Amino acid sequence: MKTIIGFGLIILGLVSLFRYPNLGSDGAETFGALIGFAIIIIIPGILLVRSDNKEKNNRHEK
Repeated sequence: MKTIIGFGLIILGLVSLFRYPNLGSDGAETFGALIGFAIIIIIPGILLVRSDNKEKNNRHEK
């Protein structure tokens, strides 16, 4: 379940980033938008996927 939510967050982040209205018009704003999307959406999605994979590996080893 964590994997599905993680991939959902990653896709949501990428779609939202490309629909951002002023992306590319100003360097500082573009950099801030990239950092904001990474911190709020992309990184938690990646961490959810990694966490679920670690739990699956631990269950199979026991």
